Amino acid sequence: MNLRCFCPELTAEEFTGLDLTEFDLSGKTFYFSRTPMVSHFPMNPEIKIEKTLKEIEAKGFQTAAPLFAIFEDGLLSGKIMIEIVKPSVKDGDIRTLSNLKLIGRNFTGPKHLVPKALKQFDSYLMSQKVMTTEFFFWYHSCKVCEKEKGNRTIIMGKTK
Repeated sequence: MNLRCFCPELTAEEFTGLDLTEFDLSGKTFYFSRTPMVSHFPMNPEIKIEKTLKEIEAKGFQTAAPLFAIFEDGLLSGKIMIEIVKPSVKDGDIRTLSNLKLIGRNFTGPKHLVPKALKQFDSYLMSQKVMTTEFFFWYHSCKVCEKEKGNRTIIMGKTK
């Protein structure tokens, strides 16, 4: 299978500027799909994004532009969330978030160190008196482009 790149088109400076940024997802609509995870990392995230986009298209829904795909953390199982235009019909895989605010932390190390970076970020959040058990990952580099851009991930923790 030829993998397509779904990474956000951000320069290194724009990516760096997202460090410790708050993301307010309240009112946004997402398509949810379960995904297997190993040690807080989704298995084959590029393939899962591709399959989920095909599901969205097959159901007649439209993704929001630019594409925003994040993974909800889990030890063995998590979720992929892809932002879509709010449809007029109901679907069990679609939710409009009422109140979700996240703070992001940049990580540029190898993917196998994401769990360690997650623990460090959690310690940082606790030092800021933000207690959370809900984390999300927004990957900015995939197997297609990581040689060019390096590994880029934004680890996001729920603040409210």
